[in-house]
Amino acid sequence: MGPVSGNAAAGKGFNSHKAQLCITKVDAAARKRMNRRIRRGEMVSPYRGVYAEAEYWRALNPKQRVLHILEALSRRHPQWVYAGLSAAAAMNLEYSWSLLRDESIYVASSPENQSHRRSQTVPIFVASEENCVVRYLLGESMVAVRTTTPARTLVDCALRYPFRLVLGMFDSAFRMKLTDADSVVDECDRIRADCGSVFRLLRYTDARSENGGESLCRATLIDAGFAVPELQREFVDPENSWNVRRVDFVWHTADGRTIVLEYDGMRKYVDPVMTKRRDIQQVVSAEKSRDDMLLRAGVSAVVHATYDDVVTHGSLWSKLIRAGVPRTDAIPFYELK
Repeated sequence: MGPVSGNAAAGKGFNSHKAQLCITKVDAAARKRMNRRIRRGEMVSPYRGVYAEAEYWRALNPKQRVLHILEALSRRHPQWVYAGLSAAAAMNLEYSWSLLRDESIYVASSPENQSHRRSQTVPIFVASEENCVVRYLLGESMVAVRTTTPARTLVDCALRYPFRLVLGMFDSAFRMKLTDADSVVDECDRIRADCGSVFRLLRYTDARSENGGESLCRATLIDAGFAVPELQREFVDPENSWNVRRVDFVWHTADGRTIVLEYDGMRKYVDPVMTKRRDIQQVVSAEKSRDDMLLRAGVSAVVHATYDDVVTHGSLWSKLIRAGVPRTDAIPFYELK
C-alpha cells in the first residue's frame, strides 16, 4: 500500500485507520470538513495540516505518533531532512518516551536557510549536506524519510539531552551497527561545540545492552556513582548443566562476592507475551526459582529493579547499597541538566 496524499485522501471515503497513514495536502474545502470533524471529536490534527482519525490516533504510543507525523510531512516537504530526536525515532533508537513531551519536530537546517522555522518545528543547524534515507513500516505501508546520519543524530541528541536518557540511543545504534565510535568522533570534529557529553557517552556505550530499559537502568547506576557492571553474564546451575541463566548486570567485589541485578521492568508482570499468560503468582514463583539457581551457582545476592525503581532513584540505590554493590562516586561533569 503506497502513501495516501492529495485531495482524494481527504474525501469522505478515506479511512486513515485502514490506510494507517495521516492525511495531508488537503485543499480549502477539505480543510473545512476536517475542522468540523475535529470539533465533533472524530479527527485530530497533531501538526498543522496533518490529520488523523481520533480513535486510531489515541491507540498509538508517543513514538508511533512521531513516525506518522514525519511520514506525512515528508510527503508535503520531500526536501526536509529530520534531525535530533526526530531522526532517532525514525531509526528506531532506544530512548525514554518522556523526551517526546515537547512534541517538536527537529529538522536539519543551515544558518542561511531559515525556511524550517515554524511553531512546531525546531531547526538543528547542520553544516554538512550528508544525510540518509530511513525506511520503516506504518501498518502495512513501508515509508521512507530523510534524516541526518546516525553518527550526527547521536551527537545532536547527546548535546541536547541528559546522559541517562541518551545512553540507550548509543547502545542501540551500536547494537544495530548503524555507526561506530570513529564516525561519531568525526562528527564532533565538524562542529563548534563542547562534545564532552558525547565522549562520556562513548565511554559507557555497550552494544550488549538488550533494550532501552536496561540502558536507562545502567545510566542511572553510573550517574549515582556505582561501579560499571558487567553485562549479559551467563551462570550454569551446578545441579543441572542444561539450566543456564543469563543476567542483566553483574558486579564482582574485592572480597570475592558476586552481585546480580535484574532489570524486570513492568511488562514482565502484566504483558501476556512476557508472562506467557501465567498469573502473577506463577511469574513470581518462577523468578524465585531462578534466583535460587543463581545462588547455587555462586551468586552472593540478587537484586531486582523495576522501571519505577529506576526513575525514582532512591529505592534502587537503597537496594544496591544493602547488597554491597561497589561505588566509584564518579561525577558527571558533562551532563546537561
